[in-house]
Amino acid sequence: MKFPTRIFTAIITGATFATTLMGCSDINSSWEVKGGGYFKYTVNGEGPYTIDLDKNDVEPPYYVNNQHHYFYFQTQLSASSRKDQFALLVNNPSTGKDLTPVARASINGRMQNVTWMKAEGSSQSPIIPDSSSIHFDEIIGDSLWTADLNLYFKDCRSGSCKDAQPPLHVKGRLRYWVPEDER
Repeated sequence: MKFPTRIFTAIITGATFATTLMGCSDINSSWEVKGGGYFKYTVNGEGPYTIDLDKNDVEPPYYVNNQHHYFYFQTQLSASSRKDQFALLVNNPSTGKDLTPVARASINGRMQNVTWMKAEGSSQSPIIPDSSSIHFDEIIGDSLWTADLNLYFKDCRSGSCKDAQPPLHVKGRLRYWVPEDER
């Protein structure tokens, strides 16, 4: 029996092409294109834990028609398997310096905590600013923000924040890509 070589070659070529296209189907769905990133961290040396950042979880300075000079991110509670949530604000971010996060700011005429942590679903634990720092080592203003975080928060997991309890020490790495269509 003679095997039809042309038909067989066409089928194999088509199958190879389809497989290649399927392998590339997610090529434009990455953080670098759609925006977003991650915050990978430890709490008191335990972990690491990772929270994925949605493109709307971060506000870099001078981003898409805003004129503010701060870097702000707030994670979503639902994005953490540990039920942790973070909010962090840094004024005038720049590379190569240890920067102190802003603890409180006036929002709608009221002083409020703007950098805080909810540890394991607890109430907001305010930052201890004089012990905490964020160090941006890579800022490509219109596309990428990368930083190391060394943060201390009051421990409010018991329902109240007691100064007698040791603070929660959070060390981590933040990486965020601005969505390609918003650069």
